[in-house]
Amino acid sequence: MLAFVPVTLDLYRSVRRHLHWTLQNLVAFADRTGRCFPSVRTLAAATGQPRSTVSRHLAKLAEEGVITRRRRPGGVYAYVIASRFLPAARGVSHRREKGVPPPGREEQAGKKTGFAQARFAKSGISFGEMPDERAKWQARLRGWRKSRFWLPLWGPKPTEAGCFAPLDVLATGG
Repeated sequence: MLAFVPVTLDLYRSVRRHLHWTLQNLVAFADRTGRCFPSVRTLAAATGQPRSTVSRHLAKLAEEGVITRRRRPGGVYAYVIASRFLPAARGVSHRREKGVPPPGREEQAGKKTGFAQARFAKSGISFGEMPDERAKWQARLRGWRKSRFWLPLWGPKPTEAGCFAPLDVLATGG
């Protein structure tokens, strides 16, 4: 997590010497606006100092006006570092690649929703609500012609002998 943070040391002359290392580690966690949210335990691990020492240093830095801290729910603090202690916002020496692409939307026109709607006879009526057996057999035969789908429950396939579909529906082509 720690990275090299270029800081002008003249700025640190106004801060007591024993607080420098804690402040530098806190700056390493900060974003460009100076906000950061590390726990005392995380800062203690980063600085190599006991938690009580880090906690005391943070209280001193807040007292001197170097940082402001606000207690958040759960007993953690949100810190804002004074802008004069933040590294200068310089550009990078190389062009950055794009980050994570924006999330796609599920309801895109290019999806296969049009195909799914075209497979069924009427979009507002489910198969069980079809009024008569003739309409059901027409829908089944239409499905058979498009995709060769046939349930064993419907009896023999239209190409087989003994098909249960009415002869007039078979003859008209569904």
